[in-house]
Amino acid sequence: MMKYRAERIGMRVSPATTLGIAEETTEAFIATMKRAYNNDVQLIVTIVPTERDDRYNAIKQFCYCDQGVPSQVIKSRTLDPDHSQKLKSVVNRILLQITAKVGGELWSLSIPLRNSMLIGIDTYRDVGSNTAPNVTGFVASMNKDCTKFFSKTAVEKTGEELSASLTKLTLDALQEYEKENGVFPTRVIVYRDGTGDAEMGIVRNYEVPQIEAAFQSVNHDPEFIFVVVEKRITTRFFMVQDGRKLANPPAGTVVDRTVTSDSLYDFYLVSQKQSKGTASPSHYVVIHDTGTLSADQVQRLSYLLTHMYWNWPGSVRVPNVCLYAHKIAYMHGQHLFKTPDPKMAKSLFYL
Repeated sequence: MMKYRAERIGMRVSPATTLGIAEETTEAFIATMKRAYNNDVQLIVTIVPTERDDRYNAIKQFCYCDQGVPSQVIKSRTLDPDHSQKLKSVVNRILLQITAKVGGELWSLSIPLRNSMLIGIDTYRDVGSNTAPNVTGFVASMNKDCTKFFSKTAVEKTGEELSASLTKLTLDALQEYEKENGVFPTRVIVYRDGTGDAEMGIVRNYEVPQIEAAFQSVNHDPEFIFVVVEKRITTRFFMVQDGRKLANPPAGTVVDRTVTSDSLYDFYLVSQKQSKGTASPSHYVVIHDTGTLSADQVQRLSYLLTHMYWNWPGSVRVPNVCLYAHKIAYMHGQHLFKTPDPKMAKSLFYL
């Protein structure tokens, strides 16, 4: 089924080495993978009988931290042949995830910006623990179409919502960008998720200078835009139809006047079509801008990027780099508990 569906969507899947496991213990899974692993392995697919955090964590730690190889974990009931119609869509989604994890490009849109790096930053916090450290997720685009990425994490102090690691993370991304393109980016646009109104000034005074320090360390002065993205807001918008009926605004609606701040450069964006309930906008606040892009261009770019998240076929609430940063921070803080192998930095292994 998987090979057949792969051919239908243009993928080529080589014959796989299939191994059985005599017992369902975590130790048995890891021991089998250790015996079979070699440097030619491109991907490890593990089919598990039930959902268990300890087993899932151990598999991901072995693959991402110990060996530096992409991993796909599948529950056996997901592949139940009794649901053949549903199985097609499930297998297609698994194949798309695998493609992204091994470096494939699922789709792209034309982004009219040359030599620009788009960065997403988010922070994971274990709300159930007072001792677990926070984790910063950092994802930077490496090409014009925003289809190749450099992803890393950094461990922060316990309970600290802000990141103290952005100079090193940004420097690593700049050096990787130069390696890939031969030049440093002339424009850097950061989308920062995971903060609220209370932290806005602190982000401006604490995180923005860290990124500027990275520019200075390589003697580079790009255009620099830093945007805070807020999802947890209560603001809602409606449009009037037929003179009296209220309806959700269409996807792509931007509100940048009247209800926005008098003292901030901000706008609201409705990026998803909502057929039931009320549409939930996201609030974008530009807290630093030394660039030449107009407000309209920043708004259009932000909307465009909501269509570029490869784990969902439609648009999402925030730019793709924000969600990728959220995913890698969550993977580190919730499952890995240690830094992934450096070989994983060019892979969207966390999808």
